[in-house]
Amino acid sequence: MPRSMLSAVVTACLLLLTCAAQAATTWDCYVYNPLAKQPSVDAVIRMIDEVKTRTDGDLLITMHLGGSLPIKADSITAAVADNVIQFGDDGFATGTIPITGVLRLPMLLQTPADLNKAMEIIRPYLEAAYTKRGIEVLGQYSYPFQVFWGRKKIVALSDIKGLKLRVTSVEQGEFVRRFGGVPLTLGSPDVAAALDRGVVDGAMTASSGGGLAWHDLLKYRYAFPTSYVNSTYVVNAEAMAKLAPATQTVLREAAAKWSVWATEEMNRQEDAVTAQFGQEGMILTDATPADIAEATEKMRPYWDEWSKTHGADAKAALAQIRAAVGR
Repeated sequence: MPRSMLSAVVTACLLLLTCAAQAATTWDCYVYNPLAKQPSVDAVIRMIDEVKTRTDGDLLITMHLGGSLPIKADSITAAVADNVIQFGDDGFATGTIPITGVLRLPMLLQTPADLNKAMEIIRPYLEAAYTKRGIEVLGQYSYPFQVFWGRKKIVALSDIKGLKLRVTSVEQGEFVRRFGGVPLTLGSPDVAAALDRGVVDGAMTASSGGGLAWHDLLKYRYAFPTSYVNSTYVVNAEAMAKLAPATQTVLREAAAKWSVWATEEMNRQEDAVTAQFGQEGMILTDATPADIAEATEKMRPYWDEWSKTHGADAKAALAQIRAAVGR
C-alpha cells in the first residue's frame, strides 16, 4: 500500500475512534454505602454493567463508594440536583425529601406485605417531590427490618435507656428517644469510626445492611422490628434528557430491575447472615410479642404528630398507608 494511502487509512481510523469516544456519555454515580460487597451496592454495580452492555457503551457510569467523594450521605439529593453526580442511591433523603420518612415511621409497617403496599402508595409522592428538584426517580428498594445492635448489652427494650444509638433518620431517632436512648444520625461511612471510638454504643440497621460492615465492632443483636429503611435511585433530569431515547429506556429498565433485586437479595441473605454472626459469638435475642405490642401503642400517636408537621402530602400518604395496612 502506498504511504499516502496508508496515512489516509490511519487518519480515517483515528477519526472514527475519536468520534466513537466522543459519542459515549460518561456519568458519575455515588452510593452512600462504603462496602462494595453489600447487596445494595452490588445491585448498582450490576445495573451499571447491564446499561453498558445493552447500550454498547453509549452510557458509561462510574460508581463511587460512600466516603470516596466529598459528598455526605444526606447531601446526595442536592448533588444529583446540581449535576455534581448524575446518578445517586439516595438513602438519607428525609431532610431534603421529607415524604420519604413515612416509610420509616416506627412500628407502622410490620410485615413485608405492609412494606410493599406502602412503597406503591408512596411512589407518586416521591416522584412529585423529586421532580420539583429537577430529579427523576428510577427505582426504590428497602432493607429488611432495622433492629438494634450494641457494643453494650441490648436484649430488651429497657436496655435502650441511656445508650447512644446511631439512627438513619429523625423518625428512627424518635423511637430511640421515647425509650430513653440518645439518637445520633450518621451516614454509613461514618459509623465504623463512631463505634470504634465509642461515640455511639450501637446502631440500628439490618444484618444484610450495616451488619455486614460493622458486626466485628458489635456484641449484641436485638431483633426488634422497629421500621424499614428505603432508598431511591435518582438521576439528574436534564442529564437524562440528553441521552438517546433508547439509552433512557435501557437505564430505566435496568434501574427498576436491580432496585427490586436489591430488596429481594437482602431479604434472602438476612437470616443466613444473622445465623453466621451468632456462630461467631454475637448474642442474638428476639423481640417478644408483648414488647412489639407495647412499642406499637407507644409510637402510634407519633405517626399523626409526624404527618401534621410535614404537610398535606405527608398527611394524605400516611392516611392511605394506614388504611392499606389496617393500622
